[in-house]
Amino acid sequence: MSDEHHTRAALENQAFALMGRLHVTLRRQTGRVTDIEYMRIDPAYCRYLLKMASLSPIEDLQELSIKLHEIFFGAEGLFVVAEPKPPLIDRFKEHAPAPPPPAATPSASTDNGDPVDRGYIGRLR
Repeated sequence: MSDEHHTRAALENQAFALMGRLHVTLRRQTGRVTDIEYMRIDPAYCRYLLKMASLSPIEDLQELSIKLHEIFFGAEGLFVVAEPKPPLIDRFKEHAPAPPPPAATPSASTDNGDPVDRGYIGRLR
């Protein structure tokens, strides 16, 4: 693996840890609930939360805002260098197996030639 990959992974890990602290501090101090996954993928939402934290009278929130702003929007920031990853649920859908095709049901013809589904007719399941 390249050094760039390790550096990006380290930044993502650091960002995740700091976003967790930001989430907990905002929840405890202001009652505000945030979405860490959405913050990680949406630059506008991330900026909004960082601005809110930077304007807070709570020093810990201000410091977290500065650190996260550098990680996301600095010269080598996660939003600056490459596009953010899609949400986890979307990535799961890309790799999820396709649903199986519907099972064929036996059919018979009526007197006039129209097919009739006989799957439940005359049998107990």
